[in-house]
Amino acid sequence: MANKTLEQYLKDLRKSCSYSQEFVASHLNITRQTYSHYETGRITPPVNSLYNLAKLYGVPVENFLELVVTYHINTDFIHQPQTDQTDMTEDLSYFLEFINAPENSKKFKFLNRQERRLLFYYLLLDARDQDDILTFMKVKYQKR
Repeated sequence: MANKTLEQYLKDLRKSCSYSQEFVASHLNITRQTYSHYETGRITPPVNSLYNLAKLYGVPVENFLELVVTYHINTDFIHQPQTDQTDMTEDLSYFLEFINAPENSKKFKFLNRQERRLLFYYLLLDARDQDDILTFMKVKYQKR
């Protein structure tokens, strides 16, 4: 199936089984014209139609999905280590220790939980990252 389009794959499967467009369309509970649009590429079939086509032709649904679904994994995400439960526990204990410290308790006294967490992580960043965060927040606010 290398370099094959969904449209060509649908047409080849239908012809290899000697099915008419009308027959396949009736199996999918759609009009022949709609199915024709699938074969010409004007319309991408919905997932449920792809599933039913896979059943009709006796092929894995993945054959269709490979031709329809495109995704790009952010390479930064791939290389980031997954945080496990111990990291979260250490993070939480550090957060609580920081908030309850006498010099910080007055700062956090009137903030809700989310505001405390935001301020806590903000204060852990260096000045450049803090500026980036503030710029991002301003842009987000202005686009509301």
